[in-house]
Amino acid sequence: MDYRWLTNDEIETELNPVLEQRGMAMLNINELQPTCCVLGAFWDGHLVEAFALHLYPMLGPMLKVDGEFRDDGTVARTLAQKMGQFLEETKARGCIAIADSPVTERLCERFSMEKLVQPVYSYVRKQ
Repeated sequence: MDYRWLTNDEIETELNPVLEQRGMAMLNINELQPTCCVLGAFWDGHLVEAFALHLYPMLGPMLKVDGEFRDDGTVARTLAQKMGQFLEETKARGCIAIADSPVTERLCERFSMEKLVQPVYSYVRKQ
């Protein structure tokens, strides 16, 4: 078994079609500012398995800075709508949001985000 980093062409031709077929977000490939790298396992020169490390847009937090300002939620809804437009305009491949409040959960549902049932893990490097 040989292990090496995939080229952008290999990510485009070998990995992205598999991700698309499985209904998963494809990997961004950017020559000037890399947003992913993929370690591959090759058997007789054939890619058999891969493990990706990539940047994936994460929404949030949405913060109310002025604790005295009151509205009917229009500002939060407008911010969410404008962020959604930005993600569409920039052709973001997807995004995730951690609904750590009922407001965030309602916004995610309003914008038809899918609630995941898979376990989500977090790693924070200790300094």
